[in-house]
Amino acid sequence: MNVMKMAVFTSMLLYSFAMHSQEKVEPKPEKKVSMELDGMIAMSFGSKTIGINVGGPSLKFKFNKNFKIGAGAFPSLVIIDKKAFPKLGVSPSIEYKHWMAIAPYYGYDAEDKMIWTLGLGYRFY
Repeated sequence: MNVMKMAVFTSMLLYSFAMHSQEKVEPKPEKKVSMELDGMIAMSFGSKTIGINVGGPSLKFKFNKNFKIGAGAFPSLVIIDKKAFPKLGVSPSIEYKHWMAIAPYYGYDAEDKMIWTLGLGYRFY
């Protein structure tokens, strides 16, 4: 009886190894890694104000390959009354291909007026 149990156990073990070795293992697809330059530059204009903007962190909703809508922070050089100073703008953006429309808000000026500008930018990548 022991010999019979041992024979059944051995044949089941060999059968399971044989079935496992015949399974087709699908190769995992290779992950493609790419490195890109992603940035933008824009100019925006407002009441006695000019903003030279560069891209910063943003959240975008991509509707297709060419069209995105989002909002982001835009480190900028703001020129008011012929005086230039750095300021962080916050803006909604609409992008189509490489072009984007922005409306940065920079907070308040010395006269307690809100600083808004409207402009166009070019996205390179």
